[in-house]
Amino acid sequence: MIGAILSGWIEDHFGRRGAMAFSELLCIVGCLAIVFAKVAWLLDVARLLNGIRIGIFSYVVPVYIAEITPKDLRGGFTAAHQLMICFGVSLIWIVGTIIHWRILALIGIIPSILQFLGVFFIPESPRWLAKNTRWEDREDVLKYLRGQHVDTSAEADEIREYAETFRIYLKQIFLTYLKENTLVH
Repeated sequence: MIGAILSGWIEDHFGRRGAMAFSELLCIVGCLAIVFAKVAWLLDVARLLNGIRIGIFSYVVPVYIAEITPKDLRGGFTAAHQLMICFGVSLIWIVGTIIHWRILALIGIIPSILQFLGVFFIPESPRWLAKNTRWEDREDVLKYLRGQHVDTSAEADEIREYAETFRIYLKQIFLTYLKENTLVH
């Protein structure tokens, strides 16, 4: 729950990639704490870190997938992500009945390290870039994702329009809030 609450703020400030990297670091630290824990409270802290990680990851990854995939593939890709989560949880549940829990935590570090390293090889979301007025970077990422010879101008314009509309909407909400909460006697 804590991770889910913080995930929006983290990904707004550090990007989708930054939020994914941070969540993987939490998992690595959490799993290492489980492996080396000598007292019960450290296991509780480790489980808390892993729980926060899952809360962040559960929000950020589907958003990232939806923002980088073409419209006609978004549903399939986000469904595949959920399917892989279910498969992974089921697999770990089965493996966990066979091996010791400390070894299971050690094994859990491997995908987190691979995913942490992988974050440095994926582009930032074009929508996050547009939201942060990084228009040229947005166009470069779209070209990278769709192919250099694909016309991405319509998608780039759609993203820019959405980002500008959202910015205006937030400004209106903020001004309305200030107007309603001004201490005028």
